[in-house]
Amino acid sequence: MMFLSALRPDASLAEFLAYRARSASIRRLSLDLVVGLAGGAAALWWRPSAWLVLVSLALCFFAYGAWGLADRARSRVATQGNRFASTSLDALCAAMGVVGVLATAGLLLGVWAIALGTWIS
Repeated sequence: MMFLSALRPDASLAEFLAYRARSASIRRLSLDLVVGLAGGAAALWWRPSAWLVLVSLALCFFAYGAWGLADRARSRVATQGNRFASTSLDALCAAMGVVGVLATAGLLLGVWAIALGTWIS
């Protein structure tokens, strides 16, 4: 069983997100994953005016939920000693981390592009 200690006051964003994902319920992480997937698919299907921002936001939720669930599975598999499953879940966690960082960058750049509008033309 894993016990969570209190978060340090000078914790980084990555530490904060890991703490939040590890303290969230599996139902909440699954909801984040499903809402991110459905929201991204809906934004790609309907293509509203700010669809890139919506897809980036949905990918942030998807990556957070997927990383949290994979991290939970990784901690359970680590106690069993299954090396292949542990390596696969490590790779999945790393991939979801990269997807989350890229989605956050896309979200920030998309909001910035909307905010600039036609200032630079």
